[in-house]
Amino acid sequence: MKKWTVGVTSVLALSLLAPTSASAIDYSVVFTGLTTGAGTINLGNPHSTYFTVTSKFNQPRNVTNGTNPHRGTDLGSSYGEPVYASWNGWVTYTNIGSYDLIVYLDINNDGLKNDNAYIKYDHISAIYVSNGAAITKGQKIAATGNEGGAYATHLHFGVMKDAGTDGTPDYWVRNEPYYRSAASWDYGKQLDFISYSTYSGNVAAVYAYAHSSSGKEALTASNVTFFHRKAGTATWTAKTPTQSGDQFSVNFTGLYPAGTQIHWMVRANRPSVVGTGAAYWAFHNPKFAQPDYDPNATAYTYDYFVNTVQ
Repeated sequence: MKKWTVGVTSVLALSLLAPTSASAIDYSVVFTGLTTGAGTINLGNPHSTYFTVTSKFNQPRNVTNGTNPHRGTDLGSSYGEPVYASWNGWVTYTNIGSYDLIVYLDINNDGLKNDNAYIKYDHISAIYVSNGAAITKGQKIAATGNEGGAYATHLHFGVMKDAGTDGTPDYWVRNEPYYRSAASWDYGKQLDFISYSTYSGNVAAVYAYAHSSSGKEALTASNVTFFHRKAGTATWTAKTPTQSGDQFSVNFTGLYPAGTQIHWMVRANRPSVVGTGAAYWAFHNPKFAQPDYDPNATAYTYDYFVNTVQ
């Protein structure tokens, strides 16, 4: 298994092990770690203004189509609102019949398709660029839509990566690290259900809250659980965090001897979805669609952060 360390202000990709057993719960891998450039670039706003986030990435929601937690981020907008390229790159897929287009991002601006980073724009009503075209950050590429009235008008977008080498993006990755310069989105925290992972002074911390067309839905400490274990062991221990506003944290000082390498991850519940029949929880870093509520109750391997207690 790949092991990754969480820095003070960075969030890094985690392991990608395949599932090892079958379950009635959907364990198809749909989320993965980050792509090249996370934490080093700030993607541009796909609109001319910072529209309200109506559904965050990895946010639990009451849907019946299997896309729970949410893959990507929704921005509320009016019909026909221009959509702009968030970074330089190339159009790799256009299909107005399916209301979406995909752009391969030239993260390092070297003119080569070597970054394995894409953005998918969905529910669009018009496409202004052709497949294969090179585009630049800020260029108008599409317009928002509602898929013939199937949805309220909004833009669904998000960063993706290709799990293989076929040039087709398969996995959704977190948005927040790419948008930390956007104060209107709370430096990216409004884009991801669980965001801004840090580890400093033995304290692991994340931000967590939900967002919808009705506004912000705050969580309490009872909605958030940190799971931790000593590296090399299998069993996760659950711990309720300390809360400060939207930030939730656990201090590992005294929980493990100094020098101990530990694994940790976070589960957050969305209270408004409880009782709707949908999974009301999500994990951070996300990996599976609708994972088991208890990581000790399944043979599937969850993603986690790796740090050392000082």
